[in-house]
Amino acid sequence: MRSYNPYGAFDGGNPMIAARRHLVLLAALVALAVPGKAGATAVALEFSGGSDAARAEVAAALDASAFDWSLIGRPITVQIYDCGCAGSRPGVVVLDETMLASSPYGRAYTWGLVQHEFAHQVWWYALDDGRRSELQAVLGGVDLCYELPGLSHDAHACELFASTLAWAYWPVAGNPMQGEKVMGARQFRRLLGQMLGLSPRLGFARVALRRLPS
Repeated sequence: MRSYNPYGAFDGGNPMIAARRHLVLLAALVALAVPGKAGATAVALEFSGGSDAARAEVAAALDASAFDWSLIGRPITVQIYDCGCAGSRPGVVVLDETMLASSPYGRAYTWGLVQHEFAHQVWWYALDDGRRSELQAVLGGVDLCYELPGLSHDAHACELFASTLAWAYWPVAGNPMQGEKVMGARQFRRLLGQMLGLSPRLGFARVALRRLPS
């Protein structure tokens, strides 16, 4: 789990650890779609905790990105509570209520962080071992994803991947992943498009349309 700050540099330990509080599962499947576009994105979310406003921000953050989150291919449990943290483990994303509902550091910061945590789900479910190793060779990282204890956050290939994906598919001012990406947005979209069978031309066109609401 990591804590967050307004400058895009994240503190805290391993984002893979479980949430420390027991939450009652309030299952709500939410279909996310990009209106009026072919190949609309969709991911099923099962919310545990969180206000309606916080849940809506999760949906808005994913919808803002040009990435096709349906490639995750399974429902994701989103645990929301007052933790001052953000984290991800296979099948689960943990987010902070205040960050989502109030956006104290700005909506671009909040949405970029949400996209980062969901990018971890892409790493686990949309890629196989071979592709993860290929990405490590290109992006860097001492290990793939927390196999080695005691490494810094950015020493893990999965973290470099998540930050770069979150920026590449939503490259707007204020997205904190701009400072954590390790590859240019266009180059990364081309690389990931080849791996996952995505159209890079569609991805480039859709990115330009994603902006924060006024």
